[in-house]
Amino acid sequence: MPLEVKETLNTILKESVEFAFANPKSGLEFIRMHAQEMSEEVMYKHIELYVNKYSVELGLEGRNAITKMFEKAQELGFIPQSDKKIFLS
Repeated sequence: MPLEVKETLNTILKESVEFAFANPKSGLEFIRMHAQEMSEEVMYKHIELYVNKYSVELGLEGRNAITKMFEKAQELGFIPQSDKKIFLS
């Protein structure tokens, strides 16, 4: 993908997550339609597990974790060695 497309997609995804944080009930009906567990409390616990502060900005800790994950996956042969950048910036 061209860099401009990657940057645009990155911006759109970040704005979407920020909107969801600012409006936590905005996706509730969609989530309820697809959730196996109907309890609102359980649905939010699942969301919090995967959508958190790292969804908006990885920071150094998140970047280090992803870098280590890629290194381990390459070491174990799950993914090929690559010189490509993992992060846009």
